[in-house]
Amino acid sequence: MKSFLRHQIKVFLSKVNPEFYVKQSFKANLKYNPNFKNPKTHNERMAKRRFKYTKQMTLLSDKIAVRKHVRECIGEQYLVPMLFEMESLNEVIYKKLPNSFVIKANHGSGFNAIVKNKADYSYTELKKITDAWLKTKYYLLGMELHYKAIKPRLIVEELLLDEQGSIPKDYKFYCFKNKIYLGVYIDRFINTKVAFFDDKWEIQEYPYIFNEVEDPSKVKKPENFEDMVKLATKLSKPFDYVRLDLYSVNNKIYFGEYTFTPGGGIDKFKSYEKDLEWGHLWD
Repeated sequence: MKSFLRHQIKVFLSKVNPEFYVKQSFKANLKYNPNFKNPKTHNERMAKRRFKYTKQMTLLSDKIAVRKHVRECIGEQYLVPMLFEMESLNEVIYKKLPNSFVIKANHGSGFNAIVKNKADYSYTELKKITDAWLKTKYYLLGMELHYKAIKPRLIVEELLLDEQGSIPKDYKFYCFKNKIYLGVYIDRFINTKVAFFDDKWEIQEYPYIFNEVEDPSKVKKPENFEDMVKLATKLSKPFDYVRLDLYSVNNKIYFGEYTFTPGGGIDKFKSYEKDLEWGHLWD
């Protein structure tokens, strides 16, 4: 009953006063009142996007629609090969799936299953998982309203693995107007750690409270790092800030996703001063 009431309250606020909800969640997590009329910190600026967004943010947050944009901006060769697109999973498509693949929902974050061996997932199990994604109104979970207009669908992509047969490193580019940082996320889905660099591969302090690599100097620079920076710069050009995920597998670069509100603008920085410093990078 309580969860139903909470859901109904969120639905009401999303239509009437989403800013109120965002303010309350912001203060509860970061312990200061946000100023959305004149935002200064990085988190204030990101959190404001949860209720003040653009159609382009919606388009590029759609994991299916974004493929057309990437194709036109940098080329088809940077897209992870798509195997299927569908409204929902059925037995006919399930039987056609290869032994390994990634299946995702297009309308939010975290809706993905990495399947290394199809035998590990029966049709019934995978159907139950994917149907739950499709029924979830993702935009309500954190009042990230740019996801609201995305029609839920499923996409199946080729599974990318590195030379060791593991999930590849995730290269998250934090792209501002005149500055780019890179977080290299290692051992994803196991014990994720991050090493942080600038666009020259100089080690930087990671600004957030997170599990960090003990010795970032041991993180190998990708041979195509400069190309990755160029692509991130081009893809992020229209925005004052966006986080852009890329992968490098066998020296080939793949686009991952755009994220306009990482952490919903309520992830904790190591200090308020660092939050403010990053906020200035938007200008």
